[in-house]
Order: sequence, then structure tokens, then C-alpha cells
Amino acid sequence: MTVTSSLRLIVSAALVPIAAASAQRPHRSGLWFEAGWGPSSIRVACTGCEDVTRASGSAAAFRLGGTISDKVLFGIETFTYLNQSFGLSEADTALVAATSNLGGIVMWWPWKGGFFVKGGIGVAQGEFTLNADTEDEAVFKGTGVGLTFGIGLDLPVKKWLAFSFNAGAYVTAIGDLVTPTVKIEDVIPSMYALTVGFTIR
Repeated sequence: MTVTSSLRLIVSAALVPIAAASAQRPHRSGLWFEAGWGPSSIRVACTGCEDVTRASGSAAAFRLGGTISDKVLFGIETFTYLNQSFGLSEADTALVAATSNLGGIVMWWPWKGGFFVKGGIGVAQGEFTLNADTEDEAVFKGTGVGLTFGIGLDLPVKKWLAFSFNAGAYVTAIGDLVTPTVKIEDVIPSMYALTVGFTIR
């Protein structure tokens, strides 16, 4: 074996781990940003409630973050749910319900490819506007802790751009809500959302 052949073998052996690491790296590297929109549903439970309230609405999520390693990323996420016909009680009309989360997240890529798992914790807020179609609007707010869990998939279309699909659950505890018709204690909305969007890096 010649010296040149030996050098080629050494260089090839050194490049194999680098190529493998590159194949495992998720699309998001360095600084990245994601935006997504889609349908969502909400489930509201509370202390003393006989029934659980359920409704559908729309959701939007925005994420900004960086890279810890080839398989672990971190970021900040904000999520918003909106429903314009929600009812806390039978007497409520023209009620707009909006909940939002802002917190830190960690994203993990367990295998090669674009599939990932996400989890996080942050601050949650619920806002309910009664009689939104009249001049006598009343806004009621609650603030608490929010947890997020989910899975997703990035499908790269360019080096800097990928389509992103997310399925997530957002569990929040926003405390008591008092309206002219009812007092709801220990309100815990749980949102479930499917969003489609894009990721830029």
C-alpha cells in the first residue's frame, strides 16, 4: 500500500463520523424561527363544574430558538387559541374566548430525519370578552401556568426553509373567572391543535 493510499484511507475514516453527524442534524440549526396556523379544540374543566365545556376554534403558534446539540434544540414559544362563539353558561351570548401561552420549550430529535418531540412550561392567560357585538363589552382575564407537549415533522424544501407540521396539547391553569352570570373557580383549559407552517433558519 502506497503512502497516498494510506492517506486517503485515513481521510475517509475521519470524514465518516462527520457525515453521520450531518445526516442526524435536524433542519433547524443555529438560529431558527417557526410560524404555524391551524384548527384547534378546547376543553375547559373547573372546580364544581358539572360538565366539561368543549369547543373548536383556530390556533397560531410562533417559535424562536437555537441549537444545543445535533438532536436537542431550545426555544421560546407563544401559542394563541381563539373562539368567537364560546359559552361559559347558557345565558352568555356573543362571547369571545382567547387563551395564550408564552414559555420555554425543548425539542428532541430521537432519530434521523425530521420527526421531533417537544415539551415546555411557561405563563398562560385566558381572556373572555362578553357581548363582543355591543357597546357594553366586559373583559375577564385569568393568568396562571401553562404546560405544552407535542410532536412534529420538518420537511426541508430548501437549505434555509422547511414545511413544519405540529400536533400539540397545551394545558393551562388560569385561576378563577367571574362574569355577570357565573363564577367559575380553578379554570383549567386544555387546547389541542394541529398546525401547518414553515421554519426558517
